[in-house]
Amino acid sequence: MKKRLKWIAISVVGILVVLAGSAYGYIQYLNGKLHHTQITADKENRPPAAPKDAQGRSPMNILLIGNDSRVGEGRRYGAEGHEGLADVAILMHLSADRSNATLVNIPRDTMVDIPRCEIGKGKDKKVTEARFGQFNDSFRSIGASCTVATVDRMLQVRTDHYIEVNFKGVRDLTDAVGGVPICLDAPIHDPVLSGSRGGTGLELPAGPNTLSGDDALQFLRARHAFGDGSDLARIEAQKVFLMALARELKSNAKLTNVDGMFRIANSAVSALTVDNDLAGVDKLIDLADEIKKVPDKRMAFTTLPTETYRPAPDQVQPRRPAADDLWATIRADRPLTQGDAASTPPPAPVTTTPPPPATISPGDAARIRVTVDTGTTKRRITPVVENLKRQGFKATSGTTMPDGREHANSRITYPEGGQDQAKAIATALGLPETALEAARPGDTTIKLLIGADLPGTGTDDGTPKSSTTAGPDRTPEPPKAADLNLETADNTKCASPRKK
Repeated sequence: MKKRLKWIAISVVGILVVLAGSAYGYIQYLNGKLHHTQITADKENRPPAAPKDAQGRSPMNILLIGNDSRVGEGRRYGAEGHEGLADVAILMHLSADRSNATLVNIPRDTMVDIPRCEIGKGKDKKVTEARFGQFNDSFRSIGASCTVATVDRMLQVRTDHYIEVNFKGVRDLTDAVGGVPICLDAPIHDPVLSGSRGGTGLELPAGPNTLSGDDALQFLRARHAFGDGSDLARIEAQKVFLMALARELKSNAKLTNVDGMFRIANSAVSALTVDNDLAGVDKLIDLADEIKKVPDKRMAFTTLPTETYRPAPDQVQPRRPAADDLWATIRADRPLTQGDAASTPPPAPVTTTPPPPATISPGDAARIRVTVDTGTTKRRITPVVENLKRQGFKATSGTTMPDGREHANSRITYPEGGQDQAKAIATALGLPETALEAARPGDTTIKLLIGADLPGTGTDDGTPKSSTTAGPDRTPEPPKAADLNLETADNTKCASPRKK
């Protein structure tokens, strides 16, 4: 991930700076090829924007998505017509003063709460219901806007932009630059396995290699060829490749001639989909300029801390409190890198606050009924019910959800006309407004599903959980080095294929 995303994060936006001053007509042509959609598919529950610092400067959160769609590719890369999932997702956080950046890779197999998503109107309207599933499945049917909504819920601060690069685009871009040089610690042997068990057919010797076209795609898709054969090991290999591609985009000889430059720019823009507010080559150039302000040694790359998801060992779940500490550090606009101080004092810690009190008097709380459910043991329900009763609400114990696991985020579902009442419950419990969600048609009651982010609730064994390990409004503790596979953009390394 390293140098890769200082530039790959914006794909080849950096080279478009060269075009901006001398090829206005071509810029307009490129604008016409740039796809764009709305930023989120959960518009009713967007979290607040990140607070500005003392100088009035705003941090920025950009979601970078790699879509593995095979539409139009036949069977050459697996399932024909596969509509695509968010196979690569990196949240890039630029600090308000642009002195540092944090990039968090969210593993595709992470089990998360995916909100209800809606996009389009009339006959073009698409809707997916709230569900618990793999993170990459958030892209299904709706696309990047639902993946943004999912990240918003995880981070609890608004994502400002997204940039999606499609499956075909990586292949075309590596061809356009004439290949990407990488280094391997050992040979790669990734034979195609029978049935649906995987394998890409990639064969590469140890040492220096130059990848282009289909070889590049095989390298990025190979799952069983690196480390322990997991998606987390593949992420580490992708870091090496995309870092090398970034270097090529900064130094490629083709950028010194107009034909080569146009070819690279055309391949890049054709591969991108962005949010509506980023729809324009000039806007991508502005974003590139913002990213370039961050020194390489202050650009930190890490992966969301995870652990095995016990019901399905092939999946993972966020590992707490390490994952919570990482998200809280980003919300507070604090750097992960150490050493050189910023040119100006770092922003003071900031917090996201619960929603403002709803317009319901204390006496009215007695008329608000809420049923409290949990994903694990019923022992989690009792202290929450008692807390709500002490504050005047009519709370009753509900049930244990069929999936039998702790949800990452608490959720308050409310029927039509019940939003103010749900806000009052959220305020009483210290939950953000992103916890609110309209109930399905026909539901007539307010329900609270206890999540790991509910301050002060018990753990699975009934012991108290400190509110410092969860919740959106706490002061963050810096993540421990042992919890982060941290690298910075000024480092390089070889990929490490799986030892046979």
